[in-house]
Amino acid sequence: MTDGPRPRHPALRVLASPAGATWRVVVCPHAGGAASYYRRFVGASGAPGALGGAGGADAAGAAGATDGAGAAVPARTGPFATAPEVVAVQYPGRETRFGEPLARTMTELLADVSAPVRGLLADDVPTVLMGHSLGASVGVRIAAGLGPGTAPDLLVVSGRAARADRPGTAGDAGEGSDAVGPGPAARDDAALRAWITALGGTPPALLADDEFFALHARVLRADLAVHDSLAAASGQGADVMVPLLVLAGSDDVASPPASVAPWTARARAGARRRVVEGGHFFVGERPEEVLEALRVALTAVVAGTYAADVAGPTAEDRWVWSREAVAADLREPAVSAGAGS
Repeated sequence: MTDGPRPRHPALRVLASPAGATWRVVVCPHAGGAASYYRRFVGASGAPGALGGAGGADAAGAAGATDGAGAAVPARTGPFATAPEVVAVQYPGRETRFGEPLARTMTELLADVSAPVRGLLADDVPTVLMGHSLGASVGVRIAAGLGPGTAPDLLVVSGRAARADRPGTAGDAGEGSDAVGPGPAARDDAALRAWITALGGTPPALLADDEFFALHARVLRADLAVHDSLAAASGQGADVMVPLLVLAGSDDVASPPASVAPWTARARAGARRRVVEGGHFFVGERPEEVLEALRVALTAVVAGTYAADVAGPTAEDRWVWSREAVAADLREPAVSAGAGS
């Protein structure tokens, strides 16, 4: 990691910057989300293979750990064996930026967050730029047009149907629905509550709290308007010129795996796909597994094997379509640099 303090910007929240970190994860949040949600990426104490924890940032990776059955888990090795720095993008109008106006179009949102993220990417720290749900569309647009030295080393699209990135475009039936959330004409409180409940990730007690819901609905409606604004954009989505990792939740009702997979058609520097067991918020349900997938992918990128491995995927590297197959894959040990990525 670079020495000395970095300039701070309200659109960037450094959630963790452990001593000795050799890589960085920058996350663009989901619709209705904020930076603090991604504190889940900052080590999980006692979790097997966690990137950080009570024993120190590198306790599990350096000394080895045990799984739930007491079996030894191999120590993590390689250039990214340490816990990463975690930086979350903070969109305006929430948490630390509550007093600022909410963005209601993708153009407004990008005008606010693109420059600080691109500035962060301009140093020499190997960086993963990840966007979840609506954040995937934000991340893709931030990365578009960036050249060597300024682009992320790895771009991650997570939990976002490919057609949702360009609402109203034609596509095969298998690519999923254009719809994200209740339609613009049906976004009253009842419709929003039902949709949030279906997605999961929000405790029912919070949804039942009128004050909390009013604050959350204010942000969510603005972010859904950002999504709707994509329908006015002309043309197809831009090619992805950096290595791409596509993540999907096995039981995601909003963006099922089949609807996320077509993102790889845009990839021009190699693409990998992985299904993680869980619903739309699998990133919060299984943060250790998600971070390990990022680490393995970034290792392959730096080694220059990312695109080559995709051309001839291993059994562990294959795209998993059913929940039964996902469960089977999760039981398989990682046997190569490309395993599970």
